[in-house]
Amino acid sequence: MVNIVEFAHAIELLDSLASRSVVDAALEANGLTRDVMSVRTSFVPYATEAKLIESVARAVGDRHLGARIGQLFDYRSYGAYSQFVLSAPDLATALERGRRALVLTHPASRIVFSETENHVLVGRYSEGLSVVGHRHLDEGSIFVIGYVVRHFLGPDWHPDWVEVPDSGDKDIVALEKIFGAPVRTGSLAPSIAIRRADLLAVNPDPSTTREPISLDSLSRLMGVHPVHDLSEVVISLLETCYAIGDLSVGKVTELLAIEERSLQRALRKEGTSFRRLRNCFIERKALSLLSETDMPIEQMAKNLCYSETKSFRRAVKSWTGVSPTAFRKSTGERLAPGKT
Repeated sequence: MVNIVEFAHAIELLDSLASRSVVDAALEANGLTRDVMSVRTSFVPYATEAKLIESVARAVGDRHLGARIGQLFDYRSYGAYSQFVLSAPDLATALERGRRALVLTHPASRIVFSETENHVLVGRYSEGLSVVGHRHLDEGSIFVIGYVVRHFLGPDWHPDWVEVPDSGDKDIVALEKIFGAPVRTGSLAPSIAIRRADLLAVNPDPSTTREPISLDSLSRLMGVHPVHDLSEVVISLLETCYAIGDLSVGKVTELLAIEERSLQRALRKEGTSFRRLRNCFIERKALSLLSETDMPIEQMAKNLCYSETKSFRRAVKSWTGVSPTAFRKSTGERLAPGKT
């Protein structure tokens, strides 16, 4: 999974590297629309991001499009996460903060460290990621890690070498030019080599350093929470599917790149079902929209995939005991200034 904030930024960068029509076609081919960029508190599967970049890469004929996205990637787009990492007192602490908080931007991935006599290799390992296009994410992640290092060591810093899982001879030449460093192949995770002594580099902007906040506090600042099981993955994806306008099990399985039977079987093991999760999501979303927006009831029903508005009205009354209009009025009065 990847935080939707990163995904939206990747789409923006794709627009700068290819025509908007090419990017739109790639989004459509992968069952997406630009509306997903409006959802800032959710995730999309790694497979979806990988396939999207691969679609654009094939259209423009660029085998290393992921690396070029990484070169342009603005680490600050992560918001509170980037502040949490880049405000560390030194490079070693920044990398450790990134490792601990990665679950908020890349669930199911982890920052990995390995050592040589004079270097520490820092990489991002995405377990089980073998879909078409994963190479783009591997190459892009090297630049994202490098952004953190350059914050402490300066913009001219380059790793002594870079490691990638696999590449052909021609790719190595191209990658060495892109990375500005020798490339070694056959590693478990895409990684960069940092000299041990450089890990002690202090933050060049002392005014930004502060005591680290807790992971729970960072989660609240980012508006997301870590997903630990498939049920939480499905709930998170339904937020993305809502933006697309399709809350069907077919859309969720398409994004997850698994069969419906496999999804339902796995959810049964967790004591739930897609129908139950979808109903919980719709109830929570409906009550949130009624409380926090002035969206017309008819539009709300349509957005939540009700075929008839009256069916939606009945559902709201079953949840709250009152009509959608009465519920909206009561919450409006309760939240009005001076009300408690």
